[in-house]
Amino acid sequence: MHPTQISLLLNAARPVAPPSNPAADLSRIDDYKRLLIRVARTVCPSFVVRDGMKPLLNDLLLWCLSAPGRLDPSKGLWLWGDIGSGKTTMLHVILRFCRIVRPADAEGNPYGFRISNAIEVCSGYQRKGYDGIQTYIDSRRQAFDELGSETIPTGYYGNTENVFQYILQRRYDRRHTSFTHVTTNLSVDQIAEVYGARIYDRCKEMFNFVPMRGATFRKK
Repeated sequence: MHPTQISLLLNAARPVAPPSNPAADLSRIDDYKRLLIRVARTVCPSFVVRDGMKPLLNDLLLWCLSAPGRLDPSKGLWLWGDIGSGKTTMLHVILRFCRIVRPADAEGNPYGFRISNAIEVCSGYQRKGYDGIQTYIDSRRQAFDELGSETIPTGYYGNTENVFQYILQRRYDRRHTSFTHVTTNLSVDQIAEVYGARIYDRCKEMFNFVPMRGATFRKK
């Protein structure tokens, strides 16, 4: 994002969500909604809000603010839907919006999470085996984009692994100190088919399942 854009967004956010106050002021929810749209248009300039998308945006807004709603703020987001439904765009919007409205950590670092493409993650295993994917297990806040697009199983010098079955299990083991987000074309029912019934059960504990169907956020 251009520095000028960052400055404008921060100036708009300060009266809404003072850094010293981690709780969102829900009496100014309309200000947050306007800010979310402004942030979205820095990610996708043609971003538009269609009537059918308003409930989804409202749910995600409340999650970003760690406010009570239909999504559990203690769980990550599993954004799923058809190709072209705006899942990756929305993930980047959520990242930028949370950097503004969520408090910094004890060292003053803004809130954030790393976004990694599933195919790139698996290429790390192909090059270095388990050492090549350890960083994605250790990352405190990690998002995986386009889960399900990777080759399954992935090979490394004669050994094969369902890489994300392994990673999701390991991140589940760290779920109390680590946060995970996902975008995928896989439906919720397909999780067990691709990664196994155990991982499906783990995912129910780790994620809010957020369907993104229908029209894109982009202008036609």
